[in-house]
Amino acid sequence: MDIDMSEKDSVFILQVENVCKSFPGVKALDHVTIEVQRGVVHGIVGENGAGKSTLMKILSGVYTKDEGTVIFDGEVIERTTPIQSLNRGLSIIYQELNLVNTMSVGENIFLGRFKEAKGMRGTHTKAQKLLEQIGCSIDTHTMVSELSVSQKQMVEIAKALSFNSKLIIMDEPSSSLTNDELKGLYKIIGDLKQMGISIIYISHKLDEIFDLCDMVTIMRDGNVIDSKPITELSREEMITKMVGRTIEKEYPERPYCVGAPLLEVRNLNTRKLHNINFTLHKGEILGLVGLVGAGRTEIIRAIFGADKVKGQEVLIDGKSVKIKGPKDAIRVGMALVPEDRKQQGLILSQSVETNITMAALKDHVKGIFLDKTSQKKIAEKHVASLAIKTPGIKSRVVSLSGGNQQKCIVGRWLEIQPKILIMDEPTRGIDVGAKYEIYLLMKKIVEDGGSIILISSELAEVLSMSNRILTICGGRISGEFNPEEVSVNSIMERVLG
Repeated sequence: MDIDMSEKDSVFILQVENVCKSFPGVKALDHVTIEVQRGVVHGIVGENGAGKSTLMKILSGVYTKDEGTVIFDGEVIERTTPIQSLNRGLSIIYQELNLVNTMSVGENIFLGRFKEAKGMRGTHTKAQKLLEQIGCSIDTHTMVSELSVSQKQMVEIAKALSFNSKLIIMDEPSSSLTNDELKGLYKIIGDLKQMGISIIYISHKLDEIFDLCDMVTIMRDGNVIDSKPITELSREEMITKMVGRTIEKEYPERPYCVGAPLLEVRNLNTRKLHNINFTLHKGEILGLVGLVGAGRTEIIRAIFGADKVKGQEVLIDGKSVKIKGPKDAIRVGMALVPEDRKQQGLILSQSVETNITMAALKDHVKGIFLDKTSQKKIAEKHVASLAIKTPGIKSRVVSLSGGNQQKCIVGRWLEIQPKILIMDEPTRGIDVGAKYEIYLLMKKIVEDGGSIILISSELAEVLSMSNRILTICGGRISGEFNPEEVSVNSIMERVLG
């Protein structure tokens, strides 16, 4: 029996019917239909570029749909703005952090609502309570610029919770969270669900989808492929529907091509690091594991010349080298894929072509002019070999999905053929299909004679891809393991100190 509109409104907080959205050269959404029930966690999964974030931006008022119908809490929404969406009770936590670095944590959470919070004292008091609800102990007077990526993510979650929302959209909310912070997020989502609040949960981490969600919608290439209760889907079926092909395993076979020592780091010290010593071999993937703030990123930033160091010695192929800045690191054969690709890895306002070729421009000049033909060939070569989805090499890199942006950074460094590729959270915010492509690329790099230092918050990723693992705790190397012989508990003991 058909459900009439009034009954539908009582069952569903959100109804999206045949929504379409196009950008120049790309149809981002093609007659998308999704229904979200009240008081449930509804997962949305799909590869980067599937249309998930575009749909969420339409719902929150950032984009305007080309056609179709959106009904929120029984009201047909033709046009809306982000402020109007918030006032209706729809909040969104974007994958791209949306905070003001020059303001405090409390000011960010209640930005534009200081009067409502009863002045600055009330702002900080209420903000502190919200943070405590999600198990976060950040001082609300701290400037956002001083926070780590994971701490900024927690502030975003608290900011969304500060509105009396009926539906909260979470776009990759756990991408930078530690295990303890993730547990806090799980608890908050459970509490919100008990209060009758609906959650749209977007994540590439399938474990979270199966742990948290009641329903799941699978998208691919701007279309809804399937939508059903999570209990009716297997992990393998979900992956196949997401990528349009079968992936037998989530990780390729581990590469075995470790050779002689390539990089030796001796007595590395900074304000946060204490007597760091380790060796990276030719053809090796060396994994670094530690909690956020333990010193993983600080180690590779120090090696790469991005941070000041005290008394380190670096040897490459047995010869001492001086690295005073990133230019020196690149000169001796290092390259870095940074943790925060948007802030540190890309020039978002520039084209795909510019972002891919910028590290090799000096090798492609004619006299005093840039060889445009050569630059075009380089960009097209890496777009093809890395399967970067883009309307063209002249498209701005900001318009690409997260996975394709990451491939642009990798392509940039592949062009100069570094001896050592440092990859800090290389698959953060990337779908399972694109992850597998990154893993295959890593494997090819070491098989061709390169070496990789891999940092990842996903322990399974490090265990599956590394030849050797170093654990980091309190700015020190706390252990060394063979990933094929060690247990997860043994690693976590050393990670926790």
